[in-house]
Amino acid sequence: MPEPEPVFDSSGQPIDDAAKVDLLCTALMWGLLRAQVRTQWSTVAFPEAAEKGTDDREMLRISPTGPQLAQFMERTLWGTLPMAAGTPGERALYQRAYDAVAAVIDGVDLSIAEGVAVPDIVIDARIALE
Repeated sequence: MPEPEPVFDSSGQPIDDAAKVDLLCTALMWGLLRAQVRTQWSTVAFPEAAEKGTDDREMLRISPTGPQLAQFMERTLWGTLPMAAGTPGERALYQRAYDAVAAVIDGVDLSIAEGVAVPDIVIDARIALE
């Protein structure tokens, strides 16, 4: 997987201590989520699915940029709507992914002056009836 792009401040200077978010999920889960978050109308590119031959159960670390994370959130939320997703199982998958990311992001203390430590976001493969 390629390294995430550097983050810049408003003057164009790189920010070394910007918060970095990592998504951890299985190769199969990333393939399903990646298909949902990519859109033909966007220029935001997402990391490729797992390399050929990767076991579907292997855990991947995805390090999205800010624009990628924003589109991930918008598209997974969109996928929870009954008219957007094909099945209740897909809606549950997108809801689980959205909730996992939102819970971690909402827990970040933005008042910290130094780089913010953000825990890994683990998106598991369980689909529960909630």
